[in-house]
Amino acid sequence: MSAIFGIFDLNGRSIDTAWIKSIQEDLSHRGPDGQGIFIENSLLLGHMLLQITPESVYDQSPFEEDDFVITANARLDERDALMERLNIIAEKREKTTDPMLLLWSYRKWGKAFVKDIYGDFSFAIWDKQHNELFCARDQMGVKPFLYYFQDNRFVFSTELKSIVKLPFVKTEVDQFYLRDRAIGIWDRPTTTTWKNIVRLNAASTLTCNRSGLIIDQYWKPVYKKNSQFKTAEQSAAALKEILQKVILDYTRVIGMVGVPLSGGLDSSSIACLAAKKMAEEDKRIITASSVLHPEYKAPDIKDEMEYIETVLQQETNIDATFVYNTDFKFLVNMEEVFNRHYAPVNNFYYVDEAIYQQFKSKSVRRVLSGYLGDMTASNSTIAPLPRLLLTGKLATFFKLSGSIQKKSGQGWLTFLKYNIVMPILPMFLIKIAYKLKGRKTPWSINNLPLILDKKDKKSLKKRFTKYYKNCLKEQYSITNNIWPSPWEAFEEDGDCGSSNHQLEMTYPLLDRRVIELLLQIPVEHFYADGLKRGIIRKAMVGILPEKIRTRKNKNPYSPGYHDLVKKNIPAIKPLLHIERLNKLIGNKINKNKINIQIENIVRSKSSLKFEDYYWCLLSTSIWITFVNWHLIKTNLYENTSKKKME
Repeated sequence: MSAIFGIFDLNGRSIDTAWIKSIQEDLSHRGPDGQGIFIENSLLLGHMLLQITPESVYDQSPFEEDDFVITANARLDERDALMERLNIIAEKREKTTDPMLLLWSYRKWGKAFVKDIYGDFSFAIWDKQHNELFCARDQMGVKPFLYYFQDNRFVFSTELKSIVKLPFVKTEVDQFYLRDRAIGIWDRPTTTTWKNIVRLNAASTLTCNRSGLIIDQYWKPVYKKNSQFKTAEQSAAALKEILQKVILDYTRVIGMVGVPLSGGLDSSSIACLAAKKMAEEDKRIITASSVLHPEYKAPDIKDEMEYIETVLQQETNIDATFVYNTDFKFLVNMEEVFNRHYAPVNNFYYVDEAIYQQFKSKSVRRVLSGYLGDMTASNSTIAPLPRLLLTGKLATFFKLSGSIQKKSGQGWLTFLKYNIVMPILPMFLIKIAYKLKGRKTPWSINNLPLILDKKDKKSLKKRFTKYYKNCLKEQYSITNNIWPSPWEAFEEDGDCGSSNHQLEMTYPLLDRRVIELLLQIPVEHFYADGLKRGIIRKAMVGILPEKIRTRKNKNPYSPGYHDLVKKNIPAIKPLLHIERLNKLIGNKINKNKINIQIENIVRSKSSLKFEDYYWCLLSTSIWITFVNWHLIKTNLYENTSKKKME
């Protein structure tokens, strides 16, 4: 959770020291172990250091060597292999930092070196001779890289706040981005909350020189079946080996290792692998779990406690902590949250915040999260049968069909419909099928709580249809299903939230090595033994408790959240009547539809029947609350400026 920042003025204008101070103050929480700057004429490079790994104690970034300077927020893997290729002698390896490795690789192999680097990183390298800044973001997009380029002045940073607050930055809240976020359409990955502030895509490089900006994608994974994986057992063994290697790298830390343990396949796999690895060194790990309070009474609501306990019973070197649903509040202290993020947060931010606090209290510095594991190692969205059918693998198709149908317990008609027909059916036929049933299509925009003019309605309908179509295609396009997708997986939410607690978030199941392996195994192995998520189930034999390895259901990340939103209805309703918001979002939000959603939630007797209403309502509430916060903040700044002038 270190940070990088910089300013490069292409017109040769000097860097104001007040700008440097402003950025450093806004990123101070990311630099508890050191801060550094490099300034030369019209260029500034800065670094904020959190020491995580043994070698990071020697980090004096920005690192300057000859005519090059680098600032990097990096956690590199395969370090020994990289140092071997760079001919670094054994005596120097212990004190060789990740920024050094990146710079030396750049000097030896040029810009193309990035495609051969493993780990999470964002960095900027200044080439004095060519008067050029070369920047990059890791393949998965774990480390943020945000930039602003206007009036021939290029600014970059790890966080939005430090860019937005600079006096020369011309920006405003992008209401259409917030609208898209609230209704759940994620087809503009480089767009941020603020106009003119852009997010560099994952696996991309950016070169800034006198000619402007040049952006390239340097890594494009493609599915190519490897003939060495003839059986599901071989694929599972390879996945197990890779995951153990990944955990070995990720547990090289100063301080404690933390795992958000939910009881599902992903987090439990990480927790068990990490606990076993740390036990070899006679060390412990910390877990944090969101569960129902022991005295909370609601027969129809369940949490993951019974599964969490099976992990704790098996791995005795885990120190478990818990956060309870009765302690959660929605829309409370949002001003403080927005003051840190300068962007909206996810609907379960209150759970994340509580878990971060638990980890910080236990001296955790690196967190190993299972986020998006269901898109990779425990993939739950790949549809292997259509691909086998379309590629003519009929023998495998029929064998796997029988196995999946038997394990699913579905009748053959239902099985054929959802596992074979729907994923490959053309959109117009899906539309006809929904119409015949008298149901709205999943991409319908009619129920969205929005006010749309004719032009905007047509545009949004087209985007939703395309977005849904891409989602269907991804089911049998393994490359697009696993990575990359046409949306930003991380934004800056998790990274920014955890950084305020001096935590570095990592995602072992999204490791590039895991992705590259998954893009080689036969598609039918993803459903090993006829089970969804079959490959990780088979890989985790002997690692996971059987109760978790064979489970088929999953309870919510925030148990009891339905009651939470009901209790917060009195706080949500007044948001619709804040007068100063009308000009900004009053012509975008349909208050009548929002009120209908609220009434449906209030009247609901079951806590399990209003997922869509809940999600849309909370997203819209965060949108409104954020805009209101921004207006208050802007007026505060304007009033302060007037007083200074007076």
